[in-house]
Amino acid sequence: MLRSHNIVCCCILVAARSQSATGPCDITIENSIVCEAANQQALKLMGERHVRAIMVMQDVRTGSVLAFAASDPKSVDVTTSLLPLSTVKLLVAASWLNHQKYAPSDFPAEKLLMDSIANGNDDAGRQLASALRKQIGTETAIRDFKAYGFPFSNSATTAQNESFWSEISPVWRGKLIPGACYFSLNTETTTKDWEDTLSIGEAHFMITALHLSRFLQAVGNRGIMLPPKARSSDEAEVASQAQPHRIMDEAAASELGNVMRQTVERGTAKNIAPILAGTGWSIGGKTGTGPGPNSPERTSDGWFAGLIFDPQGDARFTVATFVKHGGLGGGNAAWLSAELARFVIGVPPKS
Repeated sequence: MLRSHNIVCCCILVAARSQSATGPCDITIENSIVCEAANQQALKLMGERHVRAIMVMQDVRTGSVLAFAASDPKSVDVTTSLLPLSTVKLLVAASWLNHQKYAPSDFPAEKLLMDSIANGNDDAGRQLASALRKQIGTETAIRDFKAYGFPFSNSATTAQNESFWSEISPVWRGKLIPGACYFSLNTETTTKDWEDTLSIGEAHFMITALHLSRFLQAVGNRGIMLPPKARSSDEAEVASQAQPHRIMDEAAASELGNVMRQTVERGTAKNIAPILAGTGWSIGGKTGTGPGPNSPERTSDGWFAGLIFDPQGDARFTVATFVKHGGLGGGNAAWLSAELARFVIGVPPKS
């Protein structure tokens, strides 16, 4: 039987809601209470595909969690430490775009960005990772990754991230603290390990879906990371000491969002483009598939890390979906992401 954590719906200003279609979570979102309809829909979608999956959706404008679910939390949960796979390319792209003024004029950055993010080309990812290190140095790149919410550690036994939440409902304090999230790259890392780690993401890096969603929130919010919240019903909002902070230039965040759109428009997740077609809304992201040296198979793990854009072209929600042994990231993980987005914005599923 499928099980999940509750799905949390965050508070969004009424004025902002006027830009979206009428969705099944509108009232609960406006009142910062759990959206059980979205919870059940997430589980239904996972059940339709017969997959073990996790999903996190977050409000870009407030940092509040909109939804989180796990079909089998004993196997994999939103707090589980996982390999980033090719979603790690997003961090390289963000850092590169933030420092691109230092690149040689003849460096094919635009092509490499498109190939690595939209087309999933690992060789392009390696080239971009290597160029980043050469142009800004290892220590600067590491500072960027830390700023994006992925701390450095030399120890694989890194503890849970107790300070992750700025506000969390008491009902989830015991089970919604994210697991270890860290990377172990340093100035002594070989060129090959640096390139492989920051392109295919199968070693020296661990993340959780919650950490990945927090990074995506900042990308969608023009480079400003908001303190994440997970609020339940009938609770007064708690003042937080955490403050919003800029983690990348607005131009870099905007360009990364544009490249992510290409993944769905013509890249590794183009098969999900029809799901939101005609709604005015759109989705962009980065797929990831692995691990292992062999060609991707149906038993591979898959990631989709994305942003959902409203009819005005503004990023409104994040979506971070992981499917365990569910095949390509552009398959089940991307499909789940787009279908839940369609539900949240109030569009009936296609027959």
